[in-house]
Amino acid sequence: MINWLNKILTRSLKKRPISNHNSGKSFDEKYAELGCFTYTDKGFTINYEEFTKTLNWNEITKINVFKSDLLTIDRVDMEIVYGERCFTITEDLSGWFQFVIKTKEVFPMIPIDWDLEITQPAFARNYKTIYAKQIQ
Repeated sequence: MINWLNKILTRSLKKRPISNHNSGKSFDEKYAELGCFTYTDKGFTINYEEFTKTLNWNEITKINVFKSDLLTIDRVDMEIVYGERCFTITEDLSGWFQFVIKTKEVFPMIPIDWDLEITQPAFARNYKTIYAKQIQ
């Protein structure tokens, strides 16, 4: 009986992943942290729970941004396309702010204020490609 109850409680009390929304950190702390990201001169690695991805900057072919309507709030998402594959990260991911800054440094053609412009109007998807690799 105790083993059965322990299994149920373990499943139902599963620890929520730490994100920018539940980290308990101040905005300044969240803004400054590298979070799930590590950087090299050539690229970056994301290491979040069971997801690990290393990507060189020159492999990125497109970066799309958009908002997801979560009923009471909007969330900014970034889709990183590399060749025929892609993955999406969100502003909830720790290290988001520094990653946005880093992408603007690496790809100077990314609009400097895209992250401010995308927030308006509220609850609109505002899908936008902020970077597309020039094919030569």
